[in-house]
Amino acid sequence: MTLRGVPWVLGLIARGQFKVLFVEIRFRLYRSRWNRRLEADLQAHPRTPLPAGIRIELQTEHPVAYKSPDHLVPWGTKYDNSTHGKFILHMEERIGRSTPTLTRRSMDLGCSGGGLVHDFLRLGWVAVGLEGSDFSLKHKRAHWAELANRHLFTCDIGKPFQVVDNGKPHQCDLITMWEVLEHIRGEELPTLFENILNHLKPGGYFIASTTSEPDIHEGIDLHQTKMTNAEWRAWVAKHRPELEWVEVGLEYYQFVRYNQERSVLTYRRRV
Repeated sequence: MTLRGVPWVLGLIARGQFKVLFVEIRFRLYRSRWNRRLEADLQAHPRTPLPAGIRIELQTEHPVAYKSPDHLVPWGTKYDNSTHGKFILHMEERIGRSTPTLTRRSMDLGCSGGGLVHDFLRLGWVAVGLEGSDFSLKHKRAHWAELANRHLFTCDIGKPFQVVDNGKPHQCDLITMWEVLEHIRGEELPTLFENILNHLKPGGYFIASTTSEPDIHEGIDLHQTKMTNAEWRAWVAKHRPELEWVEVGLEYYQFVRYNQERSVLTYRRRV
């Protein structure tokens, strides 16, 4: 556990939330075991390397989310670098059943340190991560030192953008957002989901974890759109019928991130 987590743990103890603390510790141990299993799997079964000539470019007029509280008060982008071996191996196998011979592509929106992008790249996926704040880019933290402007980019995802590979659209088998949707203002949601659909191929998956709780740092609430899981599902059903709800065969603790609400959105683009 990092020093960042010490106040969080002490706060749970002070409030007597021992059950929550136990569940969180168990989740972190579980995720750690699966991350080690991913390493072992990569050594035992080396994946096909990325195709030669990959050249990812980001086209946007909004390279940083300057008005976002996350840029003004960096927090998640300053500390997070989440990944999960179970999720990665499960989605590789699931998507591989339908596209066994094709190069697979992914995009992680609100990618923070780029850990998930890094791991999908090691599996031979053409993986891209977009982050609204330029904190990690400027400080070259986590995987930005090696992947910046090649597979990790800064971008305001609530504004129009296009990712291309050698001039052709980066059409994804999987797009993820881990506790990011609540950071987007309500008026930007239509554009955000338009961006998602523009980069999601028919049959591709969109998976996100959400929370309806506030997240206050330095007096600023970083969460701008607070909806429950049921409210998110109703919003998507009304505004984005191209996305159909689908079960992906994972428990809440097997996704890259989750919170006490255990709210995960799992969709597939209609074929």
